[in-house]
Amino acid sequence: MKIAVTTPSGHVGRAVVGYLLDLGPTIQLKLLCRRPEKLRGFVERGAEIAVGSQDDVDYMLRATGDVDALFWATPPGYGSDDVRAFQNRLATAACTAIRANEIPRVVNLSSIGAHLSSGVGPINGLYDAEHRFDDVAANVTHLRPGFFFENLLWQLDSIRKWGRISLPISGTQRYPMIATRDIGRVAATRLADSKWTGHWVRELHGPADLSLPEVAGILSKVLGRKIVYVRNDRQEMRTMLLESAMSENATDLMLEMYDAVETGKLRTIQPRTPETTTSTTLEEFARDVMLPLIAQPASAAKGT
Repeated sequence: MKIAVTTPSGHVGRAVVGYLLDLGPTIQLKLLCRRPEKLRGFVERGAEIAVGSQDDVDYMLRATGDVDALFWATPPGYGSDDVRAFQNRLATAACTAIRANEIPRVVNLSSIGAHLSSGVGPINGLYDAEHRFDDVAANVTHLRPGFFFENLLWQLDSIRKWGRISLPISGTQRYPMIATRDIGRVAATRLADSKWTGHWVRELHGPADLSLPEVAGILSKVLGRKIVYVRNDRQEMRTMLLESAMSENATDLMLEMYDAVETGKLRTIQPRTPETTTSTTLEEFARDVMLPLIAQPASAAKGT
């Protein structure tokens, strides 16, 4: 079986590739990427590289012409002046390749909230992608995970300097949180299975729903320092996002997503079950990933 993997240098993509390589020589991997220098370890283990851009239709057609399955993740496009248009341009290239090459199975990384067409920020474009994939793919699974534990890595500098984590929401809502390595394991298992058929949606809820003050408490215990949750002022958050090189449009969408969390609009629609619950706890993630990084410069942490 030959499997194409997009975004193989991202948190989820790297996990997908690692799990698939562990399955042995029955799986051949083709990694679709823009920067092959980040993937030398995977190449040494036998993965093939196809260099190009996911929004290039001709590239996608060539790169997926001989594959039995495709893992698709939509890059965030935070620098774009129209994030949703950017996401749809990527989906167009993917769908053209899926249809023309009759790719038997697709696993699409989406998000909780992708059942909504508006009001959930950058997830709006993932709604579009899901529907477009459903139109062209005979067999597709949409994975909808919750909040990535890895998003907390952007809070490392704030933890060092002020002992706090912050977002522009009250912190009263509990939300499903998950390690990307668990998403990768679920995706890899699905990609390697040639027996399933049809269109599927599977939310991934992590091991528990957590509020942000609860997150701060867990991090305090594991990292060995007092950490509190402080609600950001909305304008302060806007300034921070713009200073991180996000476009005006991407910034507005992120704030819309935070509003959707606050109001409860951005929520799960599937019940928590053994199939939606994954194993890695926040304690384990903080110990394994955050604790080694806490003494490093913020730039090093963000590059992981």
